[in-house]
Amino acid sequence: MEVKIRQMGHDVGVVLPAALGLTVGDRYELHQMDDTLVLTPVHQELFANPADWVGFRDSISQEDQEWDRFED
Repeated sequence: MEVKIRQMGHDVGVVLPAALGLTVGDRYELHQMDDTLVLTPVHQELFANPADWVGFRDSISQEDQEWDRFED
């Protein structure tokens, strides 16, 4: 997919096609590797809100607990 660098105020940018299914406000980290630009999604810190995990341990089935203790 080819895109064109455009002037955006005092910066430059790229318009990403809607076909990519991105959402306005999504956050990405930009990496440059030689002449290649790579965008990777910024994921929310999994354990940022301890309240999200209240009761999680109690919801794990006995079978899942046994698998968790299984040694390779």
